[in-house]
Amino acid sequence: MLHAVAVGSVDDGKSTLIGRLLYETGNLTADEIAHVEEASRKRGRKGIDLALLTDGLRAEREQGITIDVAYRSFDAQGRRILLGDAPGHEQYTRNMVTAAAGADVAILLVDAKNGLMPQTRRHLAICAMLGVKDVVACVNKIDLVDYDKARFDELADDLVAAALSVNGPRITAIPLSALEGVNITERSERTAWYSGPTVLEVLHDLDPPIAEDAFRMPVQWVTRYDEGGADVRALAGRITSGTVRVGDEVVALPSGSTSTVSAIDVLGDHRDMASAPLSVALHLATDVDVARGDVIAPTGDRPSVATRVKATIAWLDDNPLSAPARLEVRQSARLVPAIIEEMHERLELDTMEHVPADALEVNDLGIATILLAQPLVVEPYAQNREMGSLVLVDPSSNRTVGAVMVTEVLEA
Repeated sequence: MLHAVAVGSVDDGKSTLIGRLLYETGNLTADEIAHVEEASRKRGRKGIDLALLTDGLRAEREQGITIDVAYRSFDAQGRRILLGDAPGHEQYTRNMVTAAAGADVAILLVDAKNGLMPQTRRHLAICAMLGVKDVVACVNKIDLVDYDKARFDELADDLVAAALSVNGPRITAIPLSALEGVNITERSERTAWYSGPTVLEVLHDLDPPIAEDAFRMPVQWVTRYDEGGADVRALAGRITSGTVRVGDEVVALPSGSTSTVSAIDVLGDHRDMASAPLSVALHLATDVDVARGDVIAPTGDRPSVATRVKATIAWLDDNPLSAPARLEVRQSARLVPAIIEEMHERLELDTMEHVPADALEVNDLGIATILLAQPLVVEPYAQNREMGSLVLVDPSSNRTVGAVMVTEVLEA
């Protein structure tokens, strides 16, 4: 399965594109089509409004914008694709961060008339920060500029330059009209000057990134139960990367206790090995000091145990972030007090340059040093997404206020 997410500025046509993909690939039921046709008539539309397929909340349909993240799964010529429709409005950037985290590819839409907007650049920068390696840059509404090749070439160059400025992903630019169905599942004669792939062809042929090889499993729960009079203890959790086998020597971090895997239980089925993303219960040959939130890893390939990291922060709260700030860092099942020790830079979205900053406003992207009150098992996000992603929480309100991507371990 390929995990994709549609991003871009508001009204650039993300929901319409997804609806068109589902419609033209035959992944809609007759009831769904009839329901959208009726909703389109009630809104006074001449034809079927395919955007309504993903804009499911009442508030979204009333306002004509995407607020929450909508997911649809569909078949693309034998390949299963999970496609998320992320909100484009700046107010809902936090929802976009959630949708893009873990995506294999992003479909970035740009209005051919309006060009790159600040939110377009913000989404491109967030994709780069989140490790999304490929972006299908859809220059949408090409019909509104009379299918002008020069305009398409200009925007394609702008997108490549914007991606390079943030060390971002590979760009595959496609001219299209989601409303008219141009270059989505079939190449159109209206853009005879374009010889590249359609959106569906890119999604079908794209190789998803190779998962990290190193075994990592955050412990969700330490279970104990009686089995035939014997006291059995197991470590339950989801394998986030790599493979574990019976007989492997492992270490529990941050305590550093070591043991050997004696059994692997997957829903009552004992196996010799298990790989990400399975949820398993690991049985160790010896009882070692392990608590909820610890990370199990191979003894020969340990992640860092850090107390200070440098990281990129996507600030999502209405109240500005300035250093020093006392917050909490959440990673999987572990919550650790932390201090935003120093602010370094902020990404200026208009120029895509990093400028010195002492504060981050809502939806800003910046770089800071974070001091952790307790040792935390981390790796650079570029090396391991799961171990390099953190969430900032306001302890006074328990609100999620920021998304963090670790770039460097400063103190281990």
